[in-house]
Amino acid sequence: MAIRFYSHEFRLFATGILSFLILHYLKKFYLPLPEIQSLTHYHELLTTLVNLIFYSVIVSLLTYKLFKGNEPGKYYIIWYWSIFINYYFFGVELYFPFNLGIFTGIIVSLLYSIPPTLVMYLIRLKNRNADIVSLSTVQLWFGSVMFSVLILLSFYTKISITPFLYGSVVGLLLSFIAIGTKRNKLNLSLIPMVIIALKYSENSFFQVTPFTLLLVIASSFLIFWVSMKPLVLLDKSTAKVTPIGVVSPIRLSLFFPILIIVIWYTARLLANEYFSPLTLNTFPVIFLPAVADNIIVDYLKGRQLNNINKSLGVEVEGILGGVGLADGLWLDLVGIMIYYLTILRFGFLLGTVIYILIIVPIIGILSRFV
Repeated sequence: MAIRFYSHEFRLFATGILSFLILHYLKKFYLPLPEIQSLTHYHELLTTLVNLIFYSVIVSLLTYKLFKGNEPGKYYIIWYWSIFINYYFFGVELYFPFNLGIFTGIIVSLLYSIPPTLVMYLIRLKNRNADIVSLSTVQLWFGSVMFSVLILLSFYTKISITPFLYGSVVGLLLSFIAIGTKRNKLNLSLIPMVIIALKYSENSFFQVTPFTLLLVIASSFLIFWVSMKPLVLLDKSTAKVTPIGVVSPIRLSLFFPILIIVIWYTARLLANEYFSPLTLNTFPVIFLPAVADNIIVDYLKGRQLNNINKSLGVEVEGILGGVGLADGLWLDLVGIMIYYLTILRFGFLLGTVIYILIIVPIIGILSRFV
């Protein structure tokens, strides 16, 4: 058995834990600033910024030798989650002059993450040319946006997603390890992902007809099969081949549940005696088939990629699933969860409209922030 440990990503994660702890206990070790008469109205803001910058210098120095390179986008994600989790789950708030209700925390996280990110970037500036292989910052940030929107939606709708959150934490910790053979491995984060899907689907299996279940399975498989592509980059000038992996459009994570309900609703219109009605009780049946089909198609497309690589004389390691819960398999599940919470709160018709016209654009806008 071969084991792959994502050491670079784990060291970034350890840095995130340190950042979280420092922010969590920040108020106990606050550095007081003398009040300047002309800046009285900005004293609390300046104090917060000075403390953030000071302690981010400490984090940067403590972790300077921990990992290579200089990736400001990833440092921003580290500080973003440190502030976000402290605010929403532990009630640790940084000064903010406006009350935006439930959205205050995410605005605070987006804004206050900038100064410590700049500090880490400047301190590690001479490492910017280091050659590192790591998960795309864009992918990680998109995953961060998806998870953030789901969490905020849960708070807004007052619908608990505790099983999903616990499973995600376990999945995050397991995602740093992949096991299997030398050439083919399985990321361990897929285990809690399947358990989550089973948890949300289990009660609906007995509420739909066999034809409905087969329709969902077949539709999911077809959607993933058409969307996923094995990707290889070929440098024409050097003839160098760079295998990228199995990829799918980011928008698939957002629109997959919409595609499924359109197919389901159409089938119901055409043959209502065979297919169950689409209700809030029957919709969760898509969770497990979607996750299972996603994994199967990812594996099959990975085999295609291996065949392409062999024909090009390239031998690479194939891993099913990815580190950090930012791979397409996890994000497709998060997309289903976001849509599910929306329709639970607003109903199918209004919920779908809100999801398409409000939630999807918000995710699109925030995903461009980094």
